[in-house]
Amino acid sequence: MPFTLAKRTLVGSLITASSFSTLALAQQQAGFTITPSIGYYNMDSDRDTKDDEAYSLGLGYQFDNPWAVEFVYLNADSQLSNSSTDIDVDQYRLDALYHLPTNHSLNLTPYLAAGVGTADFSNPSTNNAQFNAGGGLKYALNDNLALRADFRLLNDVEDDHIDHMTSVGLQMTFGHSAPKATPVSAVEEEPVVEEVIAEPVEETTPEPEIVAEAAVEPEPVTEPEPVEELIPEEPIYPEGEEPSILEQAAVVEAQPPVTLNVQFGNNKTTVEQAFYPEIEKLATYLNENPNSTVVIEGHTDDSGAASYNQSVSEKRAQAIADVLVNIFEISEKRVSAIGYGEEKPLFSNDTAQHRQANRRVTAVISSNEA
Repeated sequence: MPFTLAKRTLVGSLITASSFSTLALAQQQAGFTITPSIGYYNMDSDRDTKDDEAYSLGLGYQFDNPWAVEFVYLNADSQLSNSSTDIDVDQYRLDALYHLPTNHSLNLTPYLAAGVGTADFSNPSTNNAQFNAGGGLKYALNDNLALRADFRLLNDVEDDHIDHMTSVGLQMTFGHSAPKATPVSAVEEEPVVEEVIAEPVEETTPEPEIVAEAAVEPEPVTEPEPVEELIPEEPIYPEGEEPSILEQAAVVEAQPPVTLNVQFGNNKTTVEQAFYPEIEKLATYLNENPNSTVVIEGHTDDSGAASYNQSVSEKRAQAIADVLVNIFEISEKRVSAIGYGEEKPLFSNDTAQHRQANRRVTAVISSNEA
């Protein structure tokens, strides 16, 4: 019977989930979803029916935005409150889910939900329409698995009953694909691929002009000057004198922003492993320059609501920062992330190419030199 099948499906899914390790880079993925759940059905007191456990199976689709749809079948075996007469409950409903911004540090995504459906009660035999509303919380185990807690109010329209349903389950996502490089993205990204490492290195050696200026100074030079004395505007001290402690403070040199060749589709926030080599270039530079730090900046075009674009840009920047810290082992003290949403476009958002160029992630490197 469906009740037994639901039990087996849920137990098997939980065992499968336990074999996967939790990843810090978990994100909401677009694709088809399967969600077996177990819960507790609280009957309205007017039904004269005992509260009992229930099992459900949801089949849905997560869109490439905050929305998802889901068809849910639920089964509960209960009894009348004043006798041992069995009551079988079969519920069918179609729900819409809206996901709120994810807390990346905890891998938690809250959501709101509402839907319509029917409930069949075997004793007395009734088939009533229902509206439901509620919400829940998802804890991402990785990009494909999430633990899910859900609460619903179920309004039985015809008999004017209000039931409650609380459940926990495992959501599995299938069918999403990695973004592929396209000619449009290449227009945005390819010209700056080499800048990830080359540009910061070139910025640290502007000395030739300074050396030329030093050559016309009337002061005699008895030996080659140390590299430290070639820093622009560094004061020259008479022989025997030393700079004060304050004058020896570290000099922070900010490098121009570098666009990372990490491609995100419209509304996508997950870093695919295909782009890890690009981030590794940045990690290599940071390892070779241990006094440097980096700020990852996320940007979007103006498609959609500004508040949602702000959230997407933050997720993109944080996702790349997480790869630097968790995959390439760069100290988290040296890496930070910030999202600007649609506030700082490179071009007007008047063509598809311009919007693609505005969807970008840049790395701003600062070198701390003593």
